[in-house]
Amino acid sequence: MELVISHLLRCGVLLSAALVILGLALTAATGDTSCPYGVITLDWILGGNPFFAPSHVLFLGFFILIATPILRIAASILMFLKVGDNVFAAITSLVMIILLLSFYLGVG
Repeated sequence: MELVISHLLRCGVLLSAALVILGLALTAATGDTSCPYGVITLDWILGGNPFFAPSHVLFLGFFILIATPILRIAASILMFLKVGDNVFAAITSLVMIILLLSFYLGVG
């Protein structure tokens, strides 16, 4: 279980770092330092216009970095359920609910 979660965290951080480095390289190569105005939405991050603008790549890297621990919690829930540890699955589910609720409400 710990091996799968460590691979998930490692892959998430490496992908995020690669995207941030690519975004910085694109910024240096193109000189495009534009930044979105207003609220940044998930639709803009995943498919903005143009998609390969340096700011899009950077924000996608940061989004993956933020999403990695959330995916770790989701993987933990599934693994606890798989091994039959319902108490830890319930506790981890409560942590996930609190985390998602705080993101939705903008708390913390």
